[in-house]
Amino acid sequence: MSKKWTRRSALGLIGSGAGLLTWGTGGFTDVTAKRQVNVDTTKDPDGPLLGINTLDPTGGPGRTVSLIKLTNNLGEKISQIKLNDATVNSNSTEVADLFKGEGVSDTNYFDLPSDLGTTKQGTIEATLGIPGAPAGYDREYDVTFDITATAGSQEVTLSRKVNVNYDDPRISWWSFEEVNDGTVPDKWGSNDATRANYDSVGYEPDKYSSTSRGDLLYYDGTSGDVVEVSDEDALDFTGDFSLSVWIYPGDQSGLARLFSKWDSSIENGYQFFLTSNNEVGIETANETVLSTGITAQSSEWSHVVWTHGSSEDSVYLNGSEEYYNGDGLGDPVGSDEPLRIGNGIDTFGNLNYPFYGYMDEPKAYDTALTAEQVENLYETSADGDGGSIGG
Repeated sequence: MSKKWTRRSALGLIGSGAGLLTWGTGGFTDVTAKRQVNVDTTKDPDGPLLGINTLDPTGGPGRTVSLIKLTNNLGEKISQIKLNDATVNSNSTEVADLFKGEGVSDTNYFDLPSDLGTTKQGTIEATLGIPGAPAGYDREYDVTFDITATAGSQEVTLSRKVNVNYDDPRISWWSFEEVNDGTVPDKWGSNDATRANYDSVGYEPDKYSSTSRGDLLYYDGTSGDVVEVSDEDALDFTGDFSLSVWIYPGDQSGLARLFSKWDSSIENGYQFFLTSNNEVGIETANETVLSTGITAQSSEWSHVVWTHGSSEDSVYLNGSEEYYNGDGLGDPVGSDEPLRIGNGIDTFGNLNYPFYGYMDEPKAYDTALTAEQVENLYETSADGDGGSIGG
């Protein structure tokens, strides 16, 4: 005998033997069983026999997020879990825009358990991509999933909606392309920079060949050479942040600032720099790490990234984490100084820490990038493009 019901928040109870495969949460549920059952809408004190919890995650490009948690309380193995369809409830954004992956159907962008053993839990996960929207704007997306689960002779099909809070950490990217009369455009935001002496050089980092890839900046190591961004709240990091840049350093004459939003008289702000031996250093208002033990080799392209979280700091070289501080340097204190790229000021307010060499693709983010995001950025920018933390 076969019966079929379509109800909301249905809780099925079997008169004898194992329980009915069903969900006790809101949403559309279609239940099929090949034996006599009783359906009750009262709440089971032990919860639904197969629980589903929509997690409504928050994340940005390149982050893997958990969307739905499944819990097997059935008393027998769930032999198959199948994702039938997934849709983004948006007129302008598709699954292929919001999530990273490839496939002939929208279901291929998600990882989920193929089955679920007795008393086991599993999650449906996906990695976020970069939707076609301006950088730096947080957004929300409703994603609807149609799922079928099978246990023995029972089968249940349901539709559930998950709210994805998309947190876009991209603040500024000075690509050093399209520089106009000393103005260095910010391709992500409104934080355009200025530079009195701009030189266009036909070479960008390329891990495959030495072919010219586009424009970048040459810093001659003199005290007056600097790219400056006016003091802006968006760059006045007092919490999590990340800084990224490609460098081709020469031999530095002393400390050389890569990024410096720093008031030397009261030591407020943050600095990412090289020592005279091209060792990478980091500094906030609370602590200085003069050397992370990482060396950017002279006359070679290196991708360096500093990620700062509330309780930890990491520095990456060419996509790999080479320095980790589990205690953290402490958050920066806000600085009224401009952000300087390629130089910094001393206690008298003079530019006195020039970088010598080539520089390309400096970027700023308002989050501590994950190791996967940093690796994505390195791999996708190594051939001269701006790259993406979403891969």
